[in-house]
Amino acid sequence: MNYWFYPLTAVTALLSAAVTANEESDDKAIEVIVVSAGQQQQNWLNTPASVSVKTLPQAGLLIDSGQLLQGIPGLQVDSRANFAQDTRLSLRGFGSRSAFGIRGLYLQQDGIPISAPDGQGQLSSVLLDSIGQIEVLSGPLAVLYGNGAGGVISLTTREQIPTEVSSSLAISEVQQQYQLRLNRQTADHSWQVAAKHFETEGFRPHAAARKQQLQAGWQQLLTDDLTLKFKVDWANDPRLQDPLSLSVAQWREDPTQTASQAKLFDTTKTTEQRQLSATLQHSGPAPWQVALWQGKREVSQRLAFTGEAISSAGGDIALARAYHGINAQKKWQLTPALSHLLGGAWVKSDDLRRGYVNQFGQRGALRRDEVNLAENRDLYWRFSYQHSAALSIDGGLRYSELRYQILDNFIQPGNPDDSGSKNYYQHAAAIGLTYRFAEQWSWFVSTGKGFEAPTLAELAYKPEGTGLNLALQASQNQQWESGFKYQGWASSASLSLFSIRSNDELLVASSNNGRTSYRNAGNTARDGIEFNLKQQLTAQLKHELSLTLIDARFQSPELKDKRLPGVAKTDAYWQLRFQPNLRLPVYLEWRTLYRGNIATTDNNTEFAPAALTFDATLHAQQQLSRWQLNYWLKLDNLTDRDNVGAVVVNQTNGRAIEPAPGRQLSAGLSMNYLW
Repeated sequence: MNYWFYPLTAVTALLSAAVTANEESDDKAIEVIVVSAGQQQQNWLNTPASVSVKTLPQAGLLIDSGQLLQGIPGLQVDSRANFAQDTRLSLRGFGSRSAFGIRGLYLQQDGIPISAPDGQGQLSSVLLDSIGQIEVLSGPLAVLYGNGAGGVISLTTREQIPTEVSSSLAISEVQQQYQLRLNRQTADHSWQVAAKHFETEGFRPHAAARKQQLQAGWQQLLTDDLTLKFKVDWANDPRLQDPLSLSVAQWREDPTQTASQAKLFDTTKTTEQRQLSATLQHSGPAPWQVALWQGKREVSQRLAFTGEAISSAGGDIALARAYHGINAQKKWQLTPALSHLLGGAWVKSDDLRRGYVNQFGQRGALRRDEVNLAENRDLYWRFSYQHSAALSIDGGLRYSELRYQILDNFIQPGNPDDSGSKNYYQHAAAIGLTYRFAEQWSWFVSTGKGFEAPTLAELAYKPEGTGLNLALQASQNQQWESGFKYQGWASSASLSLFSIRSNDELLVASSNNGRTSYRNAGNTARDGIEFNLKQQLTAQLKHELSLTLIDARFQSPELKDKRLPGVAKTDAYWQLRFQPNLRLPVYLEWRTLYRGNIATTDNNTEFAPAALTFDATLHAQQQLSRWQLNYWLKLDNLTDRDNVGAVVVNQTNGRAIEPAPGRQLSAGLSMNYLW
């Protein structure tokens, strides 16, 4: 495929500058959400928002984005253990209705959006082993990132790497992973190349997967304060079998079974994605950034039905998406106390969608042929005002125009022309105040108003009749948050209380012959508390604890006081790390994860039970001249407990349960050679 280097048609900057405190590190990109990459004490304490920063290890069998995101307060991470479907993420209830992929959350890597213009996103194409840091922003200030920004997940590729060549091998009972990486760094430029192959037979029948990824990056220091970056990403998934979800009864009977429809219809998915991005960044007194990206994504998927009805979208799906974007921003320090930032973004995707009859694993007659266009144009403004050493105010505004158009080329008797278009003109605003009442303590309060427009898939069908569901409106949310932060020499802690009110939430209206339609019907109330503690207990022992309690309920009359499906009331995480004082660096890690029960439908007729897992890891490191060796051994789900990994919300066929694997043992070795 010759899609590696598309003629790039736009010039941009990384979407969404940080709503940061005054001090920012000049050598970091200004797209960082709120804090500098090192989570400096001054910035974190002065930020009127809930921000979590995780620096990631370089060893392990990283096969699921959920492995990197566990333990972040407010973020519910549900692994489907099904590579044909992405990890299910919801943050304070945003994104909980997603049946596939991720929506309601804004995703980006190195400032380049992973989310599509309509708000749909996925992390399955990301080379997880190259991620050095994750920042998660939740609460009112997240709405400043535009459509579907109930929260922001920002991934940063590991860049400051010594000149080395490294390889690694990781295996488990059913999985194998191989990697090779080359890094070269000089005084004024650096480059990195990484390749990965992953393969598994799955822990259930018809769950095999094969994934291949390649990433190449180059960075050049043009002047003392001007940097140019290029990055190429390629991901190929030639085999992703889908064992399908199970009913509650099936799961209780045998969580390792596969739904009979999976083999009958050979439910399988293949994907390929190519992307090229470039960034020009100036870090002087008035920093600015320009970036551009363009890519292509292709998906083929067989679903668990024929889709033979003339009004069906088909049971064998083919998608070809071309996308590109423009983004630019500049920051000014108007006075020693006041800074502001202006930016603009333009992102567009063109989808060619076709659907065919699934003749039990063979492609049949055409049932869908249409072009889907999505375009997003944004203008945004941020400001930060340091009134005094103790008091600071941050906020901003964003204006968004979303344009959707569907051009239907499959017009037959019984399937009339479904062409149409829909425009959304929306705005978001947020403001927050921070008060440093002691050197190590701060209190903050913030409020914001955001929105989430329907995705193209949600606009596609009416509950009755044919054509686009143009009556769908964007849901609106109003958020409030207040909390305390503490940053000491050997510990940090945060406590946040939040309240969210939304209207016109999207609910499933009907599902028939592969066509799922939606309606604006659900007003919701979400109130909760989040707590996080990181503490170095002794020189050898440290731990981290996070706890989220949320009461998420419908307020509309038809579903009054029913729990929001897909959202657990309780989510808890505890990690203990012990590093004995030995000549050979060794550490032991223990993790406990608990997630409460989850409603699977709007009317709360069924619940997935609570999940509890215990994981243990042993890691050792050895230096032999220029060689650095890393060994690790990991045991997941130590007690071999039957757990629900994720749920499929409002599944009309009753199969709402995605089982989690039982006990799994994995081991690995990586070898790094310093040039």
